[in-house]
Amino acid sequence: MQFSLKGGAGISGFDRYTLHARVFPVTVVSFPLLLAVSAWIPFAQWPLRLAGGGFVMVIAAFALAQLARDAGKALEAPLWKDWGGPPTARMLRHSDPTFEPPVKATIHSQLVRLSACERMPTSDEEKADTESAEAVYRLCGDWLRRKALQLKNVSPFDVVHQENVNYGYHRNILGIRTIGVSIAVSSLIAIGAAFAFNRFPVIELFLALAIAAYLTFAINSERLRTCADNYSHRLLSAVDAIPMTGTSGSRKSPKK
Repeated sequence: MQFSLKGGAGISGFDRYTLHARVFPVTVVSFPLLLAVSAWIPFAQWPLRLAGGGFVMVIAAFALAQLARDAGKALEAPLWKDWGGPPTARMLRHSDPTFEPPVKATIHSQLVRLSACERMPTSDEEKADTESAEAVYRLCGDWLRRKALQLKNVSPFDVVHQENVNYGYHRNILGIRTIGVSIAVSSLIAIGAAFAFNRFPVIELFLALAIAAYLTFAINSERLRTCADNYSHRLLSAVDAIPMTGTSGSRKSPKK
């Protein structure tokens, strides 16, 4: 059983996604380093030197943003395996209960009308040839994500894009969480040592503890899955808002 898919052009360039999903995770993870330096700066020199350090940290965050993205992407394949597949493709399956059958049938029909695929597998075909059906669902999900990016400034895809940004942030910061926790612990040691030299960096200590707690308890795969499911649900719910014009692209055939 083979189905033909059509794709679209990707979206590139610096935008809000890059800032929030790639730069911010690096900034959060590296911020305890700035706090550790701040704990040892004499108060009279604090404003100028800390401002300079903050500027360097921001520049470094932009430079290392791609590393955060790569670390986050490396998590997806094993996590998707644990979750039963990519969330968007999973929600397109007849066997998935996220959408009621009539709603799912509407989504499938709209994807066919938009030429995302020649046709969607039936429930029986999905059961008989899971691999081919899954190839269609995944490629439809890829097509739909590209189309949503093209329409990200248009309602309701502005909300879809915000969910994508949220997912990207949590994925990328989870990818560098281990590094972040190590930095936070090292910074806490450096800040704590300052108290032994009659310095009292209470604010720095509190902020470093808060970041360490945030990375340890708030950033995890369960939270990431929630973000991924929210994004996929929004994405599929907005399929009716995609205009019929300009949906064609180069045809692809998923291989078994």
